[in-house]
Amino acid sequence: MNFCFYLLHLLRKYFVLQLVWIEVGGYIDGFVDHQFNVDSDIERNLFINLDMLVAMPCNFIHTNILDMTEDRTLASEVLNYEGAVFPPRIPSNYIINDEVRDITTPEIDQVLQESLLADFSLNNLHVNEAAPACHIFGSIPVTKVKGDFHITGKGYGYRDRSFVPTDSLNFTHVINEFSFGAFYPYMVNPLDGTGKVTKEYLQSYQYFLSVVPTLYKKLGVLIETNQYAMTQQARVYEFNKGVPGIFFKYDFEPIQMRIEEKRIPFLQFIVRLITICGGIMVIASYSFRLTEKLIILIFGKKYAELGQERPSPLLDKDRLD
Repeated sequence: MNFCFYLLHLLRKYFVLQLVWIEVGGYIDGFVDHQFNVDSDIERNLFINLDMLVAMPCNFIHTNILDMTEDRTLASEVLNYEGAVFPPRIPSNYIINDEVRDITTPEIDQVLQESLLADFSLNNLHVNEAAPACHIFGSIPVTKVKGDFHITGKGYGYRDRSFVPTDSLNFTHVINEFSFGAFYPYMVNPLDGTGKVTKEYLQSYQYFLSVVPTLYKKLGVLIETNQYAMTQQARVYEFNKGVPGIFFKYDFEPIQMRIEEKRIPFLQFIVRLITICGGIMVIASYSFRLTEKLIILIFGKKYAELGQERPSPLLDKDRLD
């Protein structure tokens, strides 16, 4: 009987220590709070950060941005164009001619580790534009409204003094970076590490991007990013029945996602600890009583009293005298 009570006593201490340890760990680590708010910062300008390779000479390429206000931006005035050779082998970790990787919201600790700001050191560089491929990179300032950034051949969709022959068009491309807002080169976006390979001349690739401003906050550190979800469409046009090219059609959602690590107030933490300990004490007390009654019911009262101290018969005799 005493052994049973001793075992229950040890179990009670074990559960108390485990729950206290869990509560203390939870208080130290905090919890991640996700909130969606209306994005009130609708007039803010931001950047489109781009780093990609197109299998066509730079002097054949026309880049432009057109937003819903009919404001036109000549991206060639701010982007860098560097002649290159399209790689015969694309890295195996790139996703080519397939669905883009699953969209996931990164953890707050991962964002803090990858939140190293950077800038493209060059601006409006044009080098070796007659090379067989074109490396396009840089940051384009845009307003926070629906828009379309596109890469086409000269003379297609816009009037141009030069016209690229149809059999010279090749919109095979690899995207190393495509993001919005501040440039965090170590953060992975849905289009990063993707590409398309085609043998068609009048090929059109359209990416539809839905951008959600996202704020991460931990220990006073605030990081502003812009996540986006994406769908895509590819088609081949007949001659003079469409504009071939690469089109990034983006839109900004009127909401803002806020991910913040918080902790409960210290007083609330103490109250929770006291409540947990008190609850375990009450449960243990009822367990002792229930165990004792079950033993008496099954084995009898004499078995339940085994091992207990009994008064000496001599003391009883003295009391009678």
